[in-house]
Amino acid sequence: MRFEIGTAAAIAAAWAPLVNAAPQGAEPAAPNNFWEARGREGSYTFTSMTSTRYATPLPRTKPVTTYMPAASMSAIMPSGVKTTTWNKNDASASDWNNPYGQAEWNRRWATFMPNVSISTASITTTVQPTPVPSSSLIMPPPAGFSYSDGAKAKDYTFPKDFIVGAASSANQIEGAIQDEGRTPSVLDYFNFLPQASDYITDWNYYLYKEDIARLAAMGIPYYSFSISWTRILPFAAAGTPVNKEGIDHYNDLINTCLEYGVKPIVTIVHADEPYEFIMDGGNVSRAYFSTNSGAANNTFVDSYVYYSSILFSHFADRVPIWITINEPFYESGNLEGMYNFLEAHTQVYDLYKSMGGKGMMSYKNADNFGVPLDINNKDDIAATNRYQDYLLGIMSNPTWLGKDVPESVTSTCTNESRPLSPETLARYKGKSDFYAVDPYTATFVFPPDGGIDACAKDPNHSLWPNCVNTTSISENNWEIGFYSNDYPYLTPKYFRAFMNYIWETYQPKAIVVSEFGFPVYAESTAPLASQLNDLPRSLYYDAFLTEILNCIHEDGINIIGAIGWSMLDNWEFGSYDQHFGMQVVDRSTLKRYYKRSFFDFIDFFHSHGL
Repeated sequence: MRFEIGTAAAIAAAWAPLVNAAPQGAEPAAPNNFWEARGREGSYTFTSMTSTRYATPLPRTKPVTTYMPAASMSAIMPSGVKTTTWNKNDASASDWNNPYGQAEWNRRWATFMPNVSISTASITTTVQPTPVPSSSLIMPPPAGFSYSDGAKAKDYTFPKDFIVGAASSANQIEGAIQDEGRTPSVLDYFNFLPQASDYITDWNYYLYKEDIARLAAMGIPYYSFSISWTRILPFAAAGTPVNKEGIDHYNDLINTCLEYGVKPIVTIVHADEPYEFIMDGGNVSRAYFSTNSGAANNTFVDSYVYYSSILFSHFADRVPIWITINEPFYESGNLEGMYNFLEAHTQVYDLYKSMGGKGMMSYKNADNFGVPLDINNKDDIAATNRYQDYLLGIMSNPTWLGKDVPESVTSTCTNESRPLSPETLARYKGKSDFYAVDPYTATFVFPPDGGIDACAKDPNHSLWPNCVNTTSISENNWEIGFYSNDYPYLTPKYFRAFMNYIWETYQPKAIVVSEFGFPVYAESTAPLASQLNDLPRSLYYDAFLTEILNCIHEDGINIIGAIGWSMLDNWEFGSYDQHFGMQVVDRSTLKRYYKRSFFDFIDFFHSHGL
């Protein structure tokens, strides 16, 4: 058959039998034209394509607040600790005889001053929330398709006590970094820019009541947030004074959660270790896992345990879930920092349980699940196992298996490595109530040129000490999944494999997906209407939540919670370009807007039994 260009008349003649054909059994018609043949001129009636549905708010009933006996809380408060306040406007203080006075408080900020002015918003006091208007709670129209369409998971349900939440972290949303006694964190120091782009963030420090009210209006039962160490202890270390304004702030934040029926999940430190640990040089060895967070400082463990005891003594009765450390591999600096995190986490877990703590506690792992680039290549498999040893094994081996840090780590990081004694491993084992992990995406893994062994022996190698390569491009040149604006790809099948890997490798009692989310490509540059209609993020949540149902019902994995990152678009460690939020924040007015993904996220749970 040949395709040729025909005349208009020829084309019309060819189509005429089809256009003019009458239904079988009908009298043939002799229309003058096609539209007359349809016989429907002027007969079309417009009907509504969608129905109006609203988000289901939380009932205003206070959750249980008996997670620790009051007597234990008062008993744990160290004796002789002073509670005080500091003032950022008292720049001329000269009380140098007081190691924790105003002059020393000012010196912590001297690194940043006077070359840069720290940006602030016009709001300087806590804003009382206003009711969320019903017009803001109208659910978006159906997307028209779903990852779970036609799958068995369509009929699966979540366990009745499944933890559903949205997450944030102090340094990424609070702003007001000099207000009410707070001193710098390592994030303030390493990310300080003349534009001061991270110092306003979402101004949640004064808008937290509104943000909690908005969570409750959407029906989100858990709010995962972190407490700023330097708001509680401006001088960080064991025995130093407690900042009353910081205690009052987080007391009210937790009480506001309870007022709205939201259960708090508290992270003790989330990437914002105190600048105090690296100030004046700090006594830490070089960083190679991550930026020097101060975790390797030899005062870190005692300081962290002291800080945690202050939190427990004020807040533990009302907090059902605690996260001790966020993503330790990325916050440790080096292997010494990881050892300190292991010890600190264990001591704090033991302290909490000894006080009669009835809630749950864990640390939070980070890992973009590594899979071999070539599943049949033994070198790729070896590289992948090594990748997991570093990201997960350093903390998980001792905590879950009672085994030492993987040999692939200790034989490479020889300056800091040391064997953990049987007594120490016995003390570490089992000191988590669930396995918390932030499984945003997956990545292909393969060895470096020259091989792993050569890299491991060369501390100057660009890939040392992990000594593996990662890529998002498969051997057949397809990306691993749908692309976002940053590192996460939409990889639901790999996510399910990851849950199976954790379940089989570390054998935890339960798993909580403690963060997961998706920064839609170029969302920060899109008009508001397009930012709100963030369908790729909805599809990400739909796909991952579907696979959680598959894990529960088909694989027998005890996944007990899923917490979306993040509650708001926020400062993602350097810029606002990576929008992970389920709400838009207008950077000029600080007004919040729900995105469709927030509605779709919570509606998925409602559609599956919650």
